Amino acid sequence: MFLKKKLLLLFLFILLVGILYIYNYKNNKKIYFPIVEININSAEIKNSNEEKIREYSEKYLINKSWFNFDINILKRELEKIEWVNTVGVRRVFPGEVKLSIEEHLPLVIWNNKYYMNSDGEIFFVKNISKKLPRLNSKSDRSETLFKYYSFFSNNLLTNKISDKIIEINENDIRSLSILLSSGISVRFGSKNINNKMNIFFKSYKKILKTSDLNKIRYIDMRYSNGFSIGWK
Repeated sequence: MFLKKKLLLLFLFILLVGILYIYNYKNNKKIYFPIVEININSAEIKNSNEEKIREYSEKYLINKSWFNFDINILKRELEKIEWVNTVGVRRVFPGEVKLSIEEHLPLVIWNNKYYMNSDGEIFFVKNISKKLPRLNSKSDRSETLFKYYSFFSNNLLTNKISDKIIEINENDIRSLSILLSSGISVRFGSKNINNKMNIFFKSYKKILKTSDLNKIRYIDMRYSNGFSIGWK
């Protein structure tokens, strides 16, 4: 008996909410369950403009009820704000909206104008730090160069080589070269890049043992079955 009463009360509540929603949808003069609070998870915000996020959210949510605002629209517009990668939007009854902001994490600089995040996605911010590795190409091959960067970086870690990538350059004929923190430029050419990188790492350990890196200007991997070293 008690369960039936509880279910009946729940049904009446849902019915009342539905009636108010329909009425509100047809009559914009009266807003039921308006948005009274916007809660932004600011703990994850380091570079984004929280004031701009709140300002746009308030502007969009004004005169909208808890029921009838479009989450996807709010999410899409907030993700256009500088540094914002993804936004989670959650309704909390009866009048609260919670926003969780995930920022882009810059990994490399693309063509000295943009950042690329850890997923290889390009994003623009006004002020670019010059301390990150740089990927440069005159063609639209950001995805390819990012794969080379990831492959080479992972191999540096796997082989416990302390060198870091300073810059990766691809010229007009797609010939690839990598500048390392040791000052050595490694030339890979335009064909069989991954295979040549594997050969490079097999050879580089031997070079480290037998040669003074400070005297090496470049390592040329453009040969089909070997490499050459250019000295300073």
